[in-house]
Amino acid sequence: MNELEESFLNARRFALCIVLVQIGLALLAGLICFLLEGTGAGISALTGGAIGALASFYMVVSMFRHGPKTEPAKVLRSIYQGEFFKLALTAGLFALAIRFLEVSFGPMIGGFAATFVVYWVALGLGLPSNAAVSED
Repeated sequence: MNELEESFLNARRFALCIVLVQIGLALLAGLICFLLEGTGAGISALTGGAIGALASFYMVVSMFRHGPKTEPAKVLRSIYQGEFFKLALTAGLFALAIRFLEVSFGPMIGGFAATFVVYWVALGLGLPSNAAVSED
């Protein structure tokens, strides 16, 4: 395996870890809301967190569906399309949750917002050094 392929796999692994941590944080938010406010708030927070994690997972799949040797223009087009559909998926899931579930808006948005904490921490930590492609 060459350095480019190894970097690609490490970056994909890192992105999937972000999604896994988001799922864990969604579960934690749901548990905290359940303990503090009851079943409805717990389900609402879990629903919001699940929406955030599912949208992130879609984006990871969209970004990494091409191999490491794909031309940059095709990768960039996939990122733009993925981001568009991620936003549409997020809006659609929120609409479905509001329409068909008895959710409390505050805990649901709180659970969704909690998934962003993972991005902030990941940005602060940065990609693992062996996941970045060198410019040699």
